[in-house]
Amino acid sequence: MLGKVKRVVVKVGSQLLAGEEGIDRGFVEKLAGEIAELRQDGKEVILVSSGAVLAGIKALGLNRKPFSLQEKQALSAVGQPYLMAEYREAFKRYGLKVAQVLLTAEDLRSKERFINARNTFESLLKFGVVPVVNENDTVSVEEIKIGDNDNLSSHVSVLVDADLLVILTVTNGLYDKDPSKNKDARLIPVVESLEELKKVCDFTGKTAFGTGGMWTKVEAAAKATRKGIPVVIAGGREERVLERILKGERLGTLFVPDKKLRAKTYRILYLMEPKGRLYIDDGAVEAIVVHKKSLLTKGVKKVEGDFKRGDVIEIFDLNGNPVAKGIVRCSSGEVSSFSGVCVHRDDMVVLQ
Repeated sequence: MLGKVKRVVVKVGSQLLAGEEGIDRGFVEKLAGEIAELRQDGKEVILVSSGAVLAGIKALGLNRKPFSLQEKQALSAVGQPYLMAEYREAFKRYGLKVAQVLLTAEDLRSKERFINARNTFESLLKFGVVPVVNENDTVSVEEIKIGDNDNLSSHVSVLVDADLLVILTVTNGLYDKDPSKNKDARLIPVVESLEELKKVCDFTGKTAFGTGGMWTKVEAAAKATRKGIPVVIAGGREERVLERILKGERLGTLFVPDKKLRAKTYRILYLMEPKGRLYIDDGAVEAIVVHKKSLLTKGVKKVEGDFKRGDVIEIFDLNGNPVAKGIVRCSSGEVSSFSGVCVHRDDMVVLQ
């Protein structure tokens, strides 16, 4: 499955980057060396890196995480230059240049901005540059936050049409329970079904500096695999971990790709915030789920929320069960008088 990988997104978290005096320079140098090896093998690599807030915390001599979004934004603004300086010096040893790419959810939700961002990445890779991606914490507010870099790495994988996403962490893969607290924790080598995984795993653990625990990594992996991108969660401190994964060695946990969503449907499902809800009758549910038809306004029995044409809405049956999510062709005030297609099949993701 991984033998033909050409383009790789690699994500590293704050725990891997944390050193006693700020960013762990030894780990950054190890990572740069491994990515340089992949580049020599003809691979294209995009790095999604946490660490800006951590670098800001250390630079200001704090010993705690930020208490508020405003503190996080300020610490990120302080720390991002420090983080990039470490990467710039580490990659310079291998004759490679890096580029800082800061994204918000809005850059990924908008089709125009999504395409512009994709074109930027293509140009950077064409120049032989290693893009280093982080969320733009300094300007992010709740409405445009991605929230964590695990999910950001999934979105970036879709954005650049990656062949593989590797999420590096402080454990050697996904375990059925926290291995730092349970000696009998078992490594799960392959995941094919998220529902089956939930039955055997405990995802309650969180790391000291990280935004989320292992569940956010599983969530990100599930999103990427739905776009047809395989994901490996592996130990970042393993020697030559990236090279070994790409050579087919069974390291960490492999998430097997599922059916392939289009970029548009991925944005609808995972990036675009719903502005309202439509509740539809049984005939409309059957048309959407069984016959793969569009939603007509005559099947809508109840409207919730204030939305306009072009917004994303959620579609439920009359019992409150989710049916689909899609881009609506009329406003909330027009549904009762609008004739024809309310949500076209091409603008819809069916959830059943």
